[in-house]
Amino acid sequence: MTWWFGRFYDGHLDQVQWTGAWNPTPLLTLEFSGERDVGRLQAGDFTATVVGTRARVNLSPDLNIASYAQYDTATESIGVNTRLRWTFKPVGDLFIVYNHNVRDLLDRWQLDSNQLLVKLQYAFRYYSVFHFAVA
Repeated sequence: MTWWFGRFYDGHLDQVQWTGAWNPTPLLTLEFSGERDVGRLQAGDFTATVVGTRARVNLSPDLNIASYAQYDTATESIGVNTRLRWTFKPVGDLFIVYNHNVRDLLDRWQLDSNQLLVKLQYAFRYYSVFHFAVA
């Protein structure tokens, strides 16, 4: 747990952050985090809270799935980011990422955005041998 405080623009900000992790098995890790910001400015006071949780499952040394869910009181939205990473060669990885955000929890979880990304990363390695002759 961390508490930050001090000057913030023309006022004062208190920020409290907390994190925790639980690793019940080598295959599963659960993380919890949060942040609360309380600001007092000449233009007005504000309070914002962000809480989140992450689950990571290591199916094998070459395949893992991680998912992060977060709630933000400033935007009143929930965001979820899920990533699959497969290392198919020591120089190659495939990522499949899905992002889903909803807003207005009281109005049937109104969709804010959806995104599906696929990324292929591969490193090409080559070796070159140079011979120099001096006469």
